[in-house]
Amino acid sequence: MNSNMEISLKSKLEQESELGISLLEMLIVMMITSILSYLSITTYQQYTHQRQLIHSVRETIAFLSYQRQQALLFNIKIKISLHLSPSNKVVAMPFPLRYSTEKQTIFRLASGIQLKQSTVSNFTFGGIRQTLRPMSFVLQHSESEVKIVISSLGRIRACSQQIKVFSPC
Repeated sequence: MNSNMEISLKSKLEQESELGISLLEMLIVMMITSILSYLSITTYQQYTHQRQLIHSVRETIAFLSYQRQQALLFNIKIKISLHLSPSNKVVAMPFPLRYSTEKQTIFRLASGIQLKQSTVSNFTFGGIRQTLRPMSFVLQHSESEVKIVISSLGRIRACSQQIKVFSPC
């Protein structure tokens, strides 16, 4: 009788231990979860930085295109000044101020975006038959960068090796 009681106690203990989870199993699950969440957070941060850079590049191209159109439309010269890091701004100022109601237009880049490596600091859009000296400048956010190129005919385009939205340089 005593041996039957011991066998039933052992079987009850074995059943109870199989119902729960051990501390080691819980730690393994928590470690896997933390690694996966770390990887997903860093990937998401890289994605958002890349999207901010793409948005800033498109805004910069739109600003420069608008200034070029104004120069062609009103047949005036508009001087564009690129102010590199830390000010990170693009300033457009029409030459004959009598034709324009605005004195200067300032375009500031979004926070975290830096204006780097410009081949020129000033250039001018103007006149219908204008040719420019080809130039470029780089917008950078963390590890990604995009080069904005202005051709001799005033065509503005963007290229990047890291961001696949733009053509490769």
